[in-house]
Amino acid sequence: MKKLLLALAALMVAGLAIFYFLPDNSNTANANVVFQDESGKKLTEKDFTGKPTVYYAWASWCPDCQQELPILNTLKEKYGDKVEFVGVAMISQKEPIENGKKYLKEHSLSLNYYSDVDSSFQKYHEITEIPTLIFTDKNGKIVKKSAGVLPQEEIESYIKEIL
Repeated sequence: MKKLLLALAALMVAGLAIFYFLPDNSNTANANVVFQDESGKKLTEKDFTGKPTVYYAWASWCPDCQQELPILNTLKEKYGDKVEFVGVAMISQKEPIENGKKYLKEHSLSLNYYSDVDSSFQKYHEITEIPTLIFTDKNGKIVKKSAGVLPQEEIESYIKEIL
């Protein structure tokens, strides 16, 4: 009986060790999250791994997004090739694909534009309000997620965390 208990205890410890050391993919870039660029080309979050990335969920009609986009544009210019900025327009009846690109152009913003045509980005990241920022390290691991408008200093502090 003692040997059986020891064997069960060893199996339990081994199982817990395996569980503990398995990589946690629940907060990493997902190959099933699909974006569409303005030309119709489809990309996934996995396409952006290898470089720290700031994802921002937004819509052209959203006043808070309109407030935050110039801040992101300034930071994109400041960090250049060190950080990828991926703007993901939340597509809906209020936000057809063409509105986001038009908004960026009209306001002289040089931000990247992708659309969440199948809502996979919104669903995977459980985005319930816009704007939402998601900061990932170069391996695609989510370091920070924040909804609502953030001041430039706070956004920049999160960028420094992912560098």
